[in-house]
Amino acid sequence: MQKLALNPSNGHVPVLANEVLTILAPAPGESVLDCTLGLGGHAGLFLNAVSPGGQLIGLDADHTNLVAAKKHLHSFESQIQLHRMNFRNASSIPGLPIDIVFADLGLSSPHVDDPERGFTYRASGPLDLRYDRSSGQSAAEFILSSSVEEITKVLREFGEIQRSYQLAKGLHIHFHTEARHLNDWKTDDVVQCVEKVFTYRAPKVLPQVFQALRIAVNDELGALRSLLDALPAILKPGGRCGIISYHSLEDRMVKQHFRSLSTPVLDERTGQVATPAPWDLLTRKAVVASAGETSLNPRSRSAKFRAIKRLSFD
Repeated sequence: MQKLALNPSNGHVPVLANEVLTILAPAPGESVLDCTLGLGGHAGLFLNAVSPGGQLIGLDADHTNLVAAKKHLHSFESQIQLHRMNFRNASSIPGLPIDIVFADLGLSSPHVDDPERGFTYRASGPLDLRYDRSSGQSAAEFILSSSVEEITKVLREFGEIQRSYQLAKGLHIHFHTEARHLNDWKTDDVVQCVEKVFTYRAPKVLPQVFQALRIAVNDELGALRSLLDALPAILKPGGRCGIISYHSLEDRMVKQHFRSLSTPVLDERTGQVATPAPWDLLTRKAVVASAGETSLNPRSRSAKFRAIKRLSFD
């Protein structure tokens, strides 16, 4: 396996870098769609591999990430196109179809490190959690505009939280007890509600709660579904798609979709293959980080990488 530097100049550590490049095998002259550009960690590795002559299209809903990534990738300026866009709309960009589609569904470092974005419960900040702060509801708006039943559904389905109803009721009461300016609702308000319901178990539940709110606010699973459904329109025959996920909801969706694409049609009478599958799994099971990588980059502990190759037009 090719050994690659895991620390780009901007300090961002791309997860499963060696595994991604080995399995997706980018080659000189190929085109890559990085659906989750972030700070450009994976993008830089792809550009090194597809040069000379290769191109990369980078998508990110966060303008701040695009600015940072453009700076990081400045030496490849003539080979990149960057778009401020959620990857749910990937099929609408020019230059398709392409050779490689890649997505790392984890949070980028600025989202976690900047309390003003509201992604972390470890520091007080505005209760936002949007990747694109120029559109959609913030987490505070979601809680204020939702019923107890709607909040319960989000906590149960996206956070897989026990006692979801009790927490939803607590959040609803807390957020309607007093009138505040929207920006005055903080991550601390959610933390207080979780601590009240779960007491000593709150530290274990808080990541699930913030995950659920983030998924709901950004419609993350809906965006992933749109990307998966669009793969036939995005990838050339021979093209590869690789996705890194970080929780069971995403991984289950990717696993099931890749399996459906790579399953041949069987003759009902004979049980023999009637139509070969037009896609082939490149990973029979999820690829996870090595012990060495997890010790250097704890973020990689929950990462699961799956990949698939398009063999022919469907």
